[in-house]
Amino acid sequence: MNRFAKFGLVAALTLILGLTAAADERKLIEKKPADREPTTDQEFLVRAIACEVAEVKMGEYVAKNAINQDVRKFAEQMVTDHTKMRDQLLNRARDMKLGVAEGFDKEKQDKFDQIKKLKGSDFDREYMKCMVEGHEKALQLHEKWSTAAKDQKLRDDLKNGLPTLREHLDHARKILNSLKS
Repeated sequence: MNRFAKFGLVAALTLILGLTAAADERKLIEKKPADREPTTDQEFLVRAIACEVAEVKMGEYVAKNAINQDVRKFAEQMVTDHTKMRDQLLNRARDMKLGVAEGFDKEKQDKFDQIKKLKGSDFDREYMKCMVEGHEKALQLHEKWSTAAKDQKLRDDLKNGLPTLREHLDHARKILNSLKS
C-alpha cells in the first residue's frame, strides 16, 4: 500500500471516528503525551485504556514468541487480566459518554517494535523489563486515581484492580530476576 493510500485510509478512519463520536454525542479526548499526567477522569481513562490495549497486544505476541515458559505463561496471563481491565475501563468510558480510539501511543509502539526485533533470551528479558517498568508506572497512576477520580464507579474499579497490578508487578520482577541469572 503506497503512502497516499495509507494517508487516505487514515483520513477516512479519522473522519468516520469523528462522525461516530459526534453522532453518539460523545466527547473524544485526545491522547496526551505519556509523560504528561492526566488531569481529569476522562484523560486518565484514555491513558489507562491505551495501556491496557498495549498490554493485551504485546502479551498476545509474546505468548507466541517467547522461548521461556514462564515468560509465555506470564504473557498469557497479561492477555487475560488486561482484557478484563480494558473492558471495565471501556464500560466506564461509555458511561461517561467518552469515545476512545483504541491503539498504541507512539512510545508504546516504539517499545513494542524494539522488542519484536529481538530473539531468544534477549526478547524474553526485554519484554519482562518492559512489564516491570510498565506495571510500576501503572500501579502508581492507578493508586493515585483510585482516590483522585471524581467518578465513584471509576474509583471502585481502580481500587478493585490494584491487587492484580501488584501481583503482576511482583511476578514480573521475579521472572526478570530469574532471566538475569
